[in-house]
Amino acid sequence: MVIVSATNDHYAQHLAVMLTSLLKNQKMNRPIHIYILYSDLSTISMAKLQRVVGQFHTPITFLRVDVQLFADFASGSGGQKYISKEAYYRMIIPDVLGEEISKALYLDCDIIVRTDLTELWETNIEEYDLAAVDESRVLTKSDRDIRMNRLSLPPDSYYFNSGVLLMNLKRWREKNISAELMEFVKSHGDKLALMDQDALNAVLFNRWLRLDDKWNFTAAHSAKRSSKKAAILHFTGPEKPWNSKSPFAKEYRKYLKKSLWEKPLSLE
Repeated sequence: MVIVSATNDHYAQHLAVMLTSLLKNQKMNRPIHIYILYSDLSTISMAKLQRVVGQFHTPITFLRVDVQLFADFASGSGGQKYISKEAYYRMIIPDVLGEEISKALYLDCDIIVRTDLTELWETNIEEYDLAAVDESRVLTKSDRDIRMNRLSLPPDSYYFNSGVLLMNLKRWREKNISAELMEFVKSHGDKLALMDQDALNAVLFNRWLRLDDKWNFTAAHSAKRSSKKAAILHFTGPEKPWNSKSPFAKEYRKYLKKSLWEKPLSLE
């Protein structure tokens, strides 16, 4: 199983929580390799993340991204200022991972994994560019219409959240999808209120497989449904378990403690 995420120092602690929850709840004896994309990450954060996964004897590889690739890309604006440029890094995963890796599971940092991810990993996506969770069904009609109109998508299209992506890297390379996405962002930056997520939906709107909502249970889902059966909790929006009175704050703190993130590094 290949897990990919992207972070900076601001989100490194939350990545530690996500990785701890993932590895703690993985029951199947399946090899896991974690790849972290970054452009600005301190040696201390790297060492702490290595300690996190070391508890589970899991290999981790840090891959530096050339930030100049995204120099002209817009950052989060308006109500989305909490989104960083690292959000764009998922678009080049097929380019930075080795050719021998044909599939990857991308996970955002602001996530808690509640269950074994083997079922998700084994989803057949041979005929799709990626698999993701449709978020449009739990948006208000107004919000849904705004997104569809902004991206010139057919009104009956679906719109996925990009925080959990099961990616068919083989197809991405064959179809040069990363370059297609990069060009779209450069050409339509004024339309991308949700940055990479808007770009992914615009380019791949009829080329992705819809997953069960439990695999990316967002704030929009939580507003309408019980999170009891959620396999992956995703804290979308500006209110997170670490900065608000979130109902998931206790769960977040549980994995923060298990991650040992707040424990000083040994000088040995």
